[in-house]
Amino acid sequence: MEVADEAFVVAPREVDPLRRRPPFIPSSQPPESFKFLCRPNMSGEEEENAAELKIGEEFLKAKCLMNCEVARILDHKYDQLQQTSDDPTNQISQVFEKSMQYVKRFSRYKNPDAVRQVREVLSRYKLAEFELCVLGNLCPETVEEAIAIVPSIKSKGRMLEDDAIEKMLHDLSLIKKFE
Repeated sequence: MEVADEAFVVAPREVDPLRRRPPFIPSSQPPESFKFLCRPNMSGEEEENAAELKIGEEFLKAKCLMNCEVARILDHKYDQLQQTSDDPTNQISQVFEKSMQYVKRFSRYKNPDAVRQVREVLSRYKLAEFELCVLGNLCPETVEEAIAIVPSIKSKGRMLEDDAIEKMLHDLSLIKKFE
């Protein structure tokens, strides 16, 4: 079956009033930021590897948020949008609503104090933001599960002992239990 080139012709860039964004226009070249996902590293640069916490300089410096923190932020923004509009559905996009549903569904902690405590407990173990949020979101129950999810906690130079990981997981379970 032959595909005509005309199938990829796109009308001029107009904003769809219902979706409030320009239409998707396929491109023959992937965005520059996705090259590390698609191609092997031939430049001699150090390969990214989350298991060893080699996740890129900009990601190491970034402030990561757990799902429960994002849920609180989106709730606050939703309330603001509701107050500023006569028609509540007027300014809320479908993407916003879906994002809010997702983070609420997968939030492990509902109480703001519990969220603060989780961050404090995990921060004591000198975890990177990325590690802290993954553990806070997924709440592993065993040391083996935690290491499988975040292998960098046992990587060279950091080597958290199994007892320390066990204590950290116990502290997290207590926070969840008494929330």
